[in-house]
Amino acid sequence: MTSKKMYSQAARVQGLLRTLGTRQGITLAELAEEFRVTKRTIYRDIKAIEDSGYPIFSDVIEGTTYWRLEPSFKNIPPITFTQNELMALYFSRKLLRSTQGSPFHTDLESAFKKIESALPAKHIAKLERIEQMFSSLVKMPGKVDIDKQIFETIQMALINQNILKLKYMPKRSNQAFPFEAHPYSLLLYKEELYLLCFIPEKKALRYFALSGIKKAERLKERFEIPESFSLSDFINLPFGIYQEKPIKVEVIFDKELSDYIQERTWHPSQKIKVMKDGKILLSMIASGKDEIKAWILSFGPKAEVLSPEFLRKEIKADILKTVDRYRHP
Repeated sequence: MTSKKMYSQAARVQGLLRTLGTRQGITLAELAEEFRVTKRTIYRDIKAIEDSGYPIFSDVIEGTTYWRLEPSFKNIPPITFTQNELMALYFSRKLLRSTQGSPFHTDLESAFKKIESALPAKHIAKLERIEQMFSSLVKMPGKVDIDKQIFETIQMALINQNILKLKYMPKRSNQAFPFEAHPYSLLLYKEELYLLCFIPEKKALRYFALSGIKKAERLKERFEIPESFSLSDFINLPFGIYQEKPIKVEVIFDKELSDYIQERTWHPSQKIKVMKDGKILLSMIASGKDEIKAWILSFGPKAEVLSPEFLRKEIKADILKTVDRYRHP
């Protein structure tokens, strides 16, 4: 007697969907027998499928509950992927899982459950191995303090271009201030989600950390994003996310950093020149002075600011303060 095939969770979910879609109704006991798991496991799988957006119904006939998939979902054609597409998809999943502490996490997992439920059976066995082939060192903080209802309000305002009434509390304050905003985009920067908005009262674009937004109300009034506005142009200007007056920066790097500096794009405006002694001269026009300073200081004595003079003096002062601090035990 041959033993029945054991199913992985992804294969079982796919099999459940196909079974529920081809039967007029089936009991938990019958499903448990078919997939060689407990009725409790089948019930959890069905609830997970429902949570992913699939309409599953139950009918009680003579005291027995029968489960079925809503008829309009029965004839949905399967999604097919090439092996390379699966590899790319699951590598992306690993990257996106870095948002585990964010409001995106639940929706992300729900989306992948739908994908897995529609994949051809021949691909299911490869999924776990493909996912184990990649890893991401990018991490979100352990806890992201973003209210789910506030997040969903902002999402809907972004999609429908509705004006938002916000209450925002800066990190170094204990008082929230109200204002109206035209939401343009969400950005993930240094383990924090930010909302880019136009503030009519200030007639300027501003960033706000979502963790600092304490209240959000979506108004019926809509706004239009100016045709002249380009998000890519806007975010390419600063060295971080903070908009300031652009400055021309020239930094010289030691020879040993030659390959490292040349192989990376530090800013869209950068120009790189190899000096006769092998050192690298990098110049760029960017805003975000504090971000630029932190970047230069991260290279220690292997980087030197040539210009602008005020930035050179500020970095020198920071280094002297650091040296002074280490003079004392």
